[in-house]
Amino acid sequence: MDKASSRSRHRRGPQSAPLPESPAPRRRKASDKADHSADVAAYGGFPTDLAQRHLRNFYRNGGSADARDLLNFRTTRALVVAARRWRKLANDRIKDIGQNMARWETLYLIAAHEEPLSQGELALVIGVEGPTMVSMLNSLARDGLIERHQSSVDRRVTLNRITETGWQATRDIMGITNALRGDVLRDIDPDKLAVTLEVLESIHARLNELC
Repeated sequence: MDKASSRSRHRRGPQSAPLPESPAPRRRKASDKADHSADVAAYGGFPTDLAQRHLRNFYRNGGSADARDLLNFRTTRALVVAARRWRKLANDRIKDIGQNMARWETLYLIAAHEEPLSQGELALVIGVEGPTMVSMLNSLARDGLIERHQSSVDRRVTLNRITETGWQATRDIMGITNALRGDVLRDIDPDKLAVTLEVLESIHARLNELC
């Protein structure tokens, strides 16, 4: 190797390893299109086992990812798809009692907290804009699930308290979703679940640092 080539390679630094080979895709027939569309819809995007192939396609016109990049990508992809699919399935299960997961999340926080929560606190924890939260709280109040009143300390702040009807709604939703959690997680060893929870909490802590 001549000196010029050696200097050029030194300037570029170590190169990322190419993505591991993934199985070649089966050529789809026209009759497969309906099943393909159903798979996409069911997974809220695509199955996570296609992440490696999709990442390879992404880099096909240049660039590469090392093994850690691939592991990180597949991990976050699996988290996103699992959360999306859980929310859709849970919504399907509780819609028969007139509820949805957005209402449940708000009701649960209000019911579980020791003191009444303001709409600003709820919006911050749930991660929605103020007007969205106001609309949700007004809807819950109209249904008699929460009571809203001004703070005696700061009249600009509206506090939210669960009602007995709201308590019953949260109990009903918890019963349905507890059964669903049991179905989803029943074949996973409790020790593995404990490790999973530990990892997720570490991810949450890191997200808090970065936000």
